[in-house]
This record gives sequence, structure tokens and C-alpha cells, in this order.
Amino acid sequence: MKIRWISVSAVLILVLSACQPIGNLFGGGKSKEYAYVFDANTDPINVSVSLDDTQSGSALITTQGGSVSVTGKDGTLYTLDIPNDALMVDTTITMTPVASLDGLPFGSPDSLAVQLEPEGLTFNNFVTLTITPKESIPVDQQLMFTYESSGQDVILALPVVDSSEIKMQLLHFSGYGVTKGYLADIEPVRSRIGGSAERRLQSAAAERLGRERQAQLLGSDDASEGLRELGDLFSQYEEEVVKPRIAAAGESCAAGQLAMQTVLGFERQKQLLGMESNGLQDVMDLMDVVGLVCVKEEYEMCKNDHVIHRMIPVWLGMMRQSQLLGGGTDTEAINLAKDLTQKCLSFDLVFTSEATFDIGDGEGYTSSVTSTVKMQFNADSLKTTGEAPLVNSAFEYRMADCSITSNRGGGTFNSMDMAYVVQKNIPPGEVGKVTDIDLIYYPGNTSESFTIKCEDTPAFDVPPAPLWTGVYLVTHQFEMDQAKGGFVMQEWEVMGNEYYAKKEWITEYPSEGLTEVGTFKLYHRPK
Repeated sequence: MKIRWISVSAVLILVLSACQPIGNLFGGGKSKEYAYVFDANTDPINVSVSLDDTQSGSALITTQGGSVSVTGKDGTLYTLDIPNDALMVDTTITMTPVASLDGLPFGSPDSLAVQLEPEGLTFNNFVTLTITPKESIPVDQQLMFTYESSGQDVILALPVVDSSEIKMQLLHFSGYGVTKGYLADIEPVRSRIGGSAERRLQSAAAERLGRERQAQLLGSDDASEGLRELGDLFSQYEEEVVKPRIAAAGESCAAGQLAMQTVLGFERQKQLLGMESNGLQDVMDLMDVVGLVCVKEEYEMCKNDHVIHRMIPVWLGMMRQSQLLGGGTDTEAINLAKDLTQKCLSFDLVFTSEATFDIGDGEGYTSSVTSTVKMQFNADSLKTTGEAPLVNSAFEYRMADCSITSNRGGGTFNSMDMAYVVQKNIPPGEVGKVTDIDLIYYPGNTSESFTIKCEDTPAFDVPPAPLWTGVYLVTHQFEMDQAKGGFVMQEWEVMGNEYYAKKEWITEYPSEGLTEVGTFKLYHRPK
């Protein structure tokens, strides 16, 4: 078990070292074994991937962790296990088996692979992917690999060293698989593995760990020899990478996040290896610096560019990370994130509707309503709510051969919550966008009344009744969600500007003489 943890440490050091001057990290280029890693590669290995969407599976995994499994048509089982300290926020995980994979220059032509989404998702701790083929593959012929996006930049994947099962440890999502072959098979194409120094370093570490795994499971005595060659990187890594990144952490959110990732990985690896560590106080101090920079940048995007979907994850992610590190949730950065999230998520919702009940022969009524609701996100309830008068702007009751005096009567519109659907698989480096709105509301009960005066008949006052509401309830009955306690309005047209989204509709029940025409207009009004 000790060797396994040392292996993980070595991999992270290699990954984090990828952006640094190569010769310095390896003592001026003394390590001949890793020399190829630093050569420029203009022809990385790409594969052609075809997914089997019919076998795809998804699950919402909370921050408490969980598991997702899918089975390919060939009987291969893919299982993803996520621990309770990996995710910063609840996330929908999707696994899709690969139907075919062409262009892999090593191993057998019948590779087994799965696509993991959302693409590029990163984790606070390792998650484990297990591939269980219908027919077993010998340990010394298990070549595990990973690729970016839809098949780009193939490298070797990080194995779980002390398991004879096909298990890989993942820190981010893309595609992962296994093919039947030998480590020696990669020699002819070694120069093409990994398109960047970072990817090459990851693959070199994975290859080393693959050899360690085979040595352990097949009974070799020199399982840890190669790992010693990686252990001496710590001191130089701290001087040339960690300290400069800490110094630059306050310059931008990107620089701060890079510094956090670097320091956290570095301190954890030192602790796992039993090396002297500064503990996590420096990490907590850095997190507050980084948090202040990042949340201010996010708020500016929300306020100026109407990017509304990132504020809540940023705020909740900061709280989650602080808790995982043993810190509190009452820091300056977290409090600012909470405040700015509420200021960001402020909206005006304008509702208009005209309902008609046509009895026939010109009899019936038409009633129109409007309401402008100020909706505000509440960080304590995690809901965006609002309430406003439902104004009965026009009402006309019609009855043949009688005179009618129509009296308008309004009610109260209640917005119980509003959420948004975010674009799936946002490309790395892009902010993404909202693709739909999910509004839960109750439109309110109107109170129209009227007086009827027919020939030779005394005037008769009809008491207030929810006449507009009655038409609305019938024409929108299939949008009622008892579990959510209100009507649910979806399938909006999202513009993403200050005039953020709209929903228009016409609902008709001709056999019952009912027609309702309405509109929701949503305006983003950050404070």
C-alpha cells in the first residue's frame, strides 16, 4: 500500500511540474530516461472515437460522493467511484461506452473505452474508474490510456498500482480505456505520446507506475526502484514552481487557482510521503487571497456580461473546499462571495396574460392581468423568490340582451423559485451559457366581479370570483407539479443580455371555449 501512495505522489509532482523549465526539473537534463518527454511533438496521437449513446448512463452525484455504472453492448462494465471529498458541488455525471476506437498505434484493435462527462471536470481528490471486460486481460497485457475531448492527444493513464483489476485513478474527465498489449508496444511511437510537456510527463509517470504495478503483482523484488528517481524533485519544485506561483496568486483568478492547485497538491504529497510539511495554514491563507480575487472577477462578469450561472458554484465551492481543508466558512472571501452572489442574482419578471371564456353567441368574458415581480436569490434558502400584485388590467363580461358593469379585481403573483439549465460540456476556457429557465410559481387568484341588468329584471351583483385564474388553471393544468407546489414554466428563449429570457404561449381548449395568451419576460438587474 505504501508504494501505491508514493506512486500517486510522483504523478502529481510530474503533472504540476509540466509548465516549468524542463532541464532544471531534472537536474539540468541528467535523466536520460525522461529525455524524450521534453522534445517538441507536432504529431500527437489522435484517435477516432464513435460513442454508443444507446448505452449511456447519467446520475447526479452529490458532494458526498457516489457511483455510476454503464455496460457496453459487448458486456464490458464501466464503474466510476467518486469519494466524498472529490466534488466541490453536486454534479451530473454521464458515462457513455465507446462503440469503436480507431487509430490507436499500440495494443489490439479491440480497445475498451468510455467517455466521461462533463468534459474537463476536475476533482479535489482522485476518483476511480474500473473497467471489467467480459473476457479478462492478463495483468502484463493491460495497457490503460486516456485521451482529451473527442479523441485528441492520447497518453497512458494512471493505474491503481496494488489492484489486479483494471482500475485507473482520475483527476479530471475525458475519455479512458484499456487495450490488450505490452508496455514495449509503445516504444515505436513513444515520441508521439503527449502533445505537450505536461501530457508527456503524465504519460511517463503512468508508464513508470504501470511497470511498478506489473512488478508488484507478478512478484518482482524491485518494484520501487523507478520511483526513487522521481522523489528528488520536491525541493527544486518548491523553489522553481510553488513559491513563484504563490507570489503571483493575487494577480488574477487564473493565477490564484493555479497557485492553490499547486500548493494543495504539494503539501498533500509531502504529508503522504512522511516528509516535513508546513501544514495547511498557508493553504488557508492563500485560499482567502485567491477567493477574493476570483469572486470579484466572477461578479464583474455577472454584472457586466450577465453571466449568472457561475456565482453560486463559486461561492459553494469555496465553502466546500474550506470545509474539506478543516477551515471555517466565515472567512472574508466566503462572506464576500455570499454577498456578491445575492447581488448578482437579482431579476425583474414581467408577466402578462389574457384569458377568454367564450360561451357562444358573443357571451362570456375576457380578463387580462399583469405583474412585475422583483426576484432575489437568498443565500440562506438557496432559492430565488419574489412576490408582487397581480393587477387585473382589463375585464369585460358579456351577456346577450343585458347590460353588464364589469369590475376588475386582482390578486398576488408568487414566484417560489427560479433555476437555470446550464450548457452541457462547456469547453475548457469558456464560461458557457444558460440554455433554459426553470420557473416555479403560482399566478395568483383574481377577484373579478360584475353587475347584470337585464330587461324587466332587477340588477344583480355577482360577487368576486377568480375568473381569469379559472381559465389559467385549466389551460395550464399539465404544467402543475404537485411535488414542487406550483406551476413549472420551461423552454424559454434565452438571450443572455439584460433582457435575459422570454417565454410566450397560446393555449386553447376550443371545445370548452377557453383561450389564454401570455408572456414572461425576465430581466437581469444585478445590484
